[in-house]
Amino acid sequence: MIFQAVQDRFPPGVTLPLPLRSLCDFLDSHGYPIRGCFEINIRDGEAQSWFPGDEAMQNQIAVFGNGSTGSIYALWLAQTTDADRAPVVMLGSEGDFKALATSPLEFCRLLGCGYDELDWDNLSSEPECWDEASPLRHWLQQNLQLSIPRTGAEIAAAAAEITPPFAEWVTKWQEKNL
Repeated sequence: MIFQAVQDRFPPGVTLPLPLRSLCDFLDSHGYPIRGCFEINIRDGEAQSWFPGDEAMQNQIAVFGNGSTGSIYALWLAQTTDADRAPVVMLGSEGDFKALATSPLEFCRLLGCGYDELDWDNLSSEPECWDEASPLRHWLQQNLQLSIPRTGAEIAAAAAEITPPFAEWVTKWQEKNL
């Protein structure tokens, strides 16, 4: 079961939230693609690549996904230890970073929109792949009772409010350690 592989890589004491487990269950049932270029992460060392040698910092992000360019998707646990309420953030392969959603549930709604690249697509526009995301949308509606918006604008706007403190958290560590 894929969810167990993700859970095993989470920081100690952090439980994989039900919405993310539902994505793992979707993958177990349907295979790839989940949606666009998003993949569930079951590799070790992703947090180490961003915060080398700092286990305390590594334990403040719980990596659960990847994008096509090497970006990682994670729960940001610095402001809450409740994984169900933790913002979903992206740490990019080119050193970029931002918040994508205010919670795992909101991340699933965003993924259900059908965007190809969550870190690059214009989330205010309707995704080109809305129809291709139908199996995931149906799964999320059935299993999590989620409504999926036609665009990610509202979800992205709420996440944008989290980006400044997240960016400060990352850059403060980088300035001190790199």
